[in-house]
Amino acid sequence: MNRLGNKFFASMLAIATAASLAACSGGGSHSSAMPQPAPVSSTAPATYAGPLADTTFTITIPVPTTSSKARRPAYVSSSTTKIVFTLNSDTVGLSGAALTTFNTTNLGAKAVTLNSATCPGSGPWTCTLTIKLPPGTDNLTVSAQDGSSNILSQQIQNLTVVAGSANSFSMTLDANAATLTVSASSGFCAGAFTVSNAQTIPTVGTTAVTFSASYKDLAGKTIIAPGLPKLTVNGHTDDNGGAGYTDPGNLNTKVNQATQTYTLQITTGSGTAAVAVTATPNVGTDGLSFSKTLNHSFQAGSAPPASFLAVIEQTGAASGKIELFTLTLGATDSFTAASPATLASTNPGAGPDVDFPQDLLFDTNGDLLIANGGAGNPDFGNFACVPAGAITTGANVATVLTTNMDDPAFLALGTDSTVALANVPAAAGVKVEEFELTGAYTPDSGTRNITNATYPGLGSLGVIALPATGTNPSGSFASSITNGTTVSHIVIKRPDGTSTQIDNTHIVAPALAYDPFNNQIAAASSNGTNSWLNFVNPTSFAVVKQFAMHDTGCYSAGAWNNCPPGGAATPTGVSDMKASVIAASSSGYVAVGGITSSGEPEVQVYNPSHDPTGGPIPYDGTTTPGGATFIYGSATIIVSALRFITPTKLLVSLQSDNAAKQGIYTYDVTTLASPCTCYDANADQYASSPKQTGFQQLGNSPLSAAYKL
Repeated sequence: MNRLGNKFFASMLAIATAASLAACSGGGSHSSAMPQPAPVSSTAPATYAGPLADTTFTITIPVPTTSSKARRPAYVSSSTTKIVFTLNSDTVGLSGAALTTFNTTNLGAKAVTLNSATCPGSGPWTCTLTIKLPPGTDNLTVSAQDGSSNILSQQIQNLTVVAGSANSFSMTLDANAATLTVSASSGFCAGAFTVSNAQTIPTVGTTAVTFSASYKDLAGKTIIAPGLPKLTVNGHTDDNGGAGYTDPGNLNTKVNQATQTYTLQITTGSGTAAVAVTATPNVGTDGLSFSKTLNHSFQAGSAPPASFLAVIEQTGAASGKIELFTLTLGATDSFTAASPATLASTNPGAGPDVDFPQDLLFDTNGDLLIANGGAGNPDFGNFACVPAGAITTGANVATVLTTNMDDPAFLALGTDSTVALANVPAAAGVKVEEFELTGAYTPDSGTRNITNATYPGLGSLGVIALPATGTNPSGSFASSITNGTTVSHIVIKRPDGTSTQIDNTHIVAPALAYDPFNNQIAAASSNGTNSWLNFVNPTSFAVVKQFAMHDTGCYSAGAWNNCPPGGAATPTGVSDMKASVIAASSSGYVAVGGITSSGEPEVQVYNPSHDPTGGPIPYDGTTTPGGATFIYGSATIIVSALRFITPTKLLVSLQSDNAAKQGIYTYDVTTLASPCTCYDANADQYASSPKQTGFQQLGNSPLSAAYKL
C-alpha cells in the first residue's frame, strides 16, 4: 500500500476506467471463453500463472493552473507525470514475495508524457494507460505522482474484474494536501485577508464572517473538487441543518464541505472564542495520512460609537501611540477616556508595527486608517487599517501595507473608498500612493500614483479628496507637491491617470483643505512674508481669491488695522504669518495654523466669505504687554493639527513645553470670546476670537486626530 504519512498534498484525480477483457491462453479450464471466478486458494501461491485481464484506464491531465476557480469534474493535477498502480490483495490470495513480483512485473508506475501517443493533443490531454489484473476481486491502490514521486492524489478501491466481460470502473482519487490556507473577508478594513496561526479575527457585534479553506499539493497546485480533504472546525463537519453548532464563547459554527467554508458568529455580540481548524483525508480508505491544523480566535465587539475621538501622541523622535476618547460636544465639551483608552500596538505579522502614526481618519465602517511614518531603511513606514471591532475590544490586529511607502504623513479617503497617502521626503519614489478598494485595500497598479518620474526631487505636504464631478470623477485627489521653497504645485490626480497641475506665485509649499461649502481648494502657503491664503476652483483650476495672512497686530477692533506695509485696509501686501496646517468645514469655515513674524504660533479662522472670524487664537500671547511670560508655553509651542469635527466645532492639537497647556482644544467658531488677558508682539491686547469650549491635557505632543460622528 502506497502511504505517505503526515504530508499535505493538494490535487484531486477522477479516473474513469474502461476495461476490455480478452481471454488469455494458459491451458486447462482457464482457456474457456466463459467467465470463470478465480479460485480462492488456502495457500498463497509462489507466483501467479493464471489469466490476466487487459484493463484500460483513461485519465485527463488539465492545462496547468494555479486558480482554485477552475472546476473540472475529472481532474488530475497538472504536475502528474505518472500513475502508480499497486495490487494489495486479490481473490487468489497473492501475498509477500509473489505479490511484490506481480506488482513489479505487471503494474507499478505508468508514465504520463504529454504530447505523446499515450497523451496526444495540446491540452487538456486524454491519456490511455493499460494494466493487467487477475480476474476476481482486486484491491488496488492508484496513485498520481509527480517527477519526484510525491503523491499528489490517491485512492484504494476493490475492483471486481469479471473474466470475459467488459468491465467499467469509476474511481475518484482523494487529494493529499501539503498546505492549508484559510482566508476571509470580514467587510472591515475593506475586506480580504489570510488568517495566520494564533491570530485574532475581529468583527462587529453579531456580524457573521465566512472563512474559506484552500489547499495545495507538493507540486504547488491548487486542489479542486472532487477529492478535497475533509474540513473540521471545532469538531464539526457540517452546518447542523442550517442551525449551526453552539461552541464555547457564544460562538455559532457552521461548516460547508461542498464549498470548503465555515461561518462564525458571536451570538451575543461581544466576546472571544477559540477556533480549531483541521483538514484530514476525505475518506479513511484512500491510504493517505495527514492532518493539517490552524488555530485562531474569533472576537466580536461594538464598533466605535458616535462622538469617538482618536488622537495621536508622539512619544519619541519616530514613535507614537493613539489615545481614545469619547468627546461629548455642547456649550462645554467633555473628554472621557474610552475603554480601552489606548489603541493596541498592532503587528499582524505581515508588516511592521504601527509604531509612528502621523495622520489618521475613520472610514465609513468605523475602521481606523493610519498613515504610519518611518525614518528610512529598513522601516519606511506603512499604511495601516485597524478594523472597527478591534478598536473597542483591544485586539492587536491590523491590515498593514508597505508598497511605495516613504515616511507617509498625510492621508485622505476618496469618494470611491480609495485611500491616498502622501510621502514627505523629496527622495520618495512615489509622492502620493493610492490604495484601491477591490475586496481589500490593495496598492494601485501605478495609474493613480504621483511619482518621482514626473516630479523629481519634490515631496508632498498633503493630500485631500475631491468631490465627484465630470471634471474630477469619483476617486480624484489633490496633492501639495513641493520642495518647500522654490518649486510648488497643486496636482489633481484622477482615477484614469490624467492629472492637472495648478501653479501660482502665491501658492508655495501649501497646506491643503477642501471647502465643500464654496467648492474650493483652500491652499495656505508657508513662504515667509509671501505667505498667502489661496482659494482655487477644482474644476476650472482658477484662483478665485487670495490674500496675505496676518497676525493680530494687523487685525483688531473688528477691522484690518496697521496691516503691512502700513495702514492697508484689506489683508493684502506682506504676510505676517506663514501657514503650516489648515482645515475647512462643511459650512465654509477655514482655519489656518501658522507661525507669526515673531516666531510664535497662532490659528486664524475665516468665515464662509473668507473674512476673519475675530482675532486669532493667541497661542503666542504673553501675560503682560511686551512681557516674556507666555500663556501657552515659553520655548516650544506648535500647532500640530487642525480638524473641524462638526460644521462649526474646531479641534486644535497643541504641543507645548507648558505641560498644563499641552493637549487638545475645541472651539466654537460661530461665537467670539476674549481668549485671555494676553498681549501680542506689539504689546496690544488680543481681540476676541473663537470661543474655547473644551480642553484635554495630554502627556505627550499631540499630532493628528480623527473624530467619528
